[in-house]
Amino acid sequence: MHCAHVGATFKTEEASQEENPLKLKSLAVITLIVLGCSAAFGQTFSLGFQGHSGTQYCDYEVVKVSAPYAAGTHNLTTDCGSSVDGVMVGFKAYIPATSGAAVTGTVIEMGDNFVDASYQAYTGCQVDWVTKTKASTLHYGWAVYESCSGGSDFLLNYGYLTTKLGATKQQAGAKITSFGAALAKAGTGTKK
Repeated sequence: MHCAHVGATFKTEEASQEENPLKLKSLAVITLIVLGCSAAFGQTFSLGFQGHSGTQYCDYEVVKVSAPYAAGTHNLTTDCGSSVDGVMVGFKAYIPATSGAAVTGTVIEMGDNFVDASYQAYTGCQVDWVTKTKASTLHYGWAVYESCSGGSDFLLNYGYLTTKLGATKQQAGAKITSFGAALAKAGTGTKK
């Protein structure tokens, strides 16, 4: 084994105190670079869906945002009992408050194949999921729009985002998804 000779110098305490401000500045610059690089890698969040009437649904979202793009999973397997999850892909967007939409401001807007995933078949339906990135029960945080067979789209359901993933224990037997409740109410589907 070959070892390199490393020279070492010993400094008096006065010299060390003079170097401390430089070391602190260097440490501060390195910390800022690390934090800046971390922010560039994006944000990941997992949020549950609570209906505008207070129902906690069994499905939830797990999304990674690397602005302006976003991708994620619409979890239908853990609490809802589906055999597959939905796939979400989209981008960061802004919906003005003057639009009249249920969810406004800076949002993540994604296409979602949860209808096809739920029925495990091609349905001809296109779904647009609009979501905020933080839980709140003060303002609506998610909305789902649907269009089938090229027709006009409509607001399927909307509500609040919660940190609770899946249905509460009291509702665990219901296994109602955020979209299934709206489809059942409209008479166009089951409570999947």
